[in-house]
Parts: sequence; C-alpha cells; structure tokens
Amino acid sequence: MDDRNALLRELMAVFDELPAPLRDAINYAAEPLDPKSLATLCRRHGAGNVLAMIEMKLKRAADRKG
Repeated sequence: MDDRNALLRELMAVFDELPAPLRDAINYAAEPLDPKSLATLCRRHGAGNVLAMIEMKLKRAADRKG
C-alpha cells in the first residue's frame, strides 16, 4: 500500500508542476483518462515520459488545427 501512496504523491507533485494548459488538457480530455491506466503507464515508463508523450500528442493536435 505504501508504494501506491508514494506513486500517487509523485504523480500529484509532477501534475502540479505542469503548465496550466497541459493540466487542463488532462483534466478535460474528450476521453477521460483512467487513473489506474495512467498510473500503470507511469509505473512502466516513468511519469515524466508519460507526460512528455501527452505533451507531444497535444502539440501534434494543435499543429493540425492551425
């Protein structure tokens, strides 16, 4: 249980450091991000890598729009 709590604290700390537009994109995504799936991805690949992937996808979507 301690590992889970430590992971949640780490995710929240990283999340709080994100730029506001990225936090909003995660919070208000068209398809809700399942917290368990997100946590699993972060455990496997590292929270920083997962967030970088999200940023990359957002940038690609923005580039397509305009």
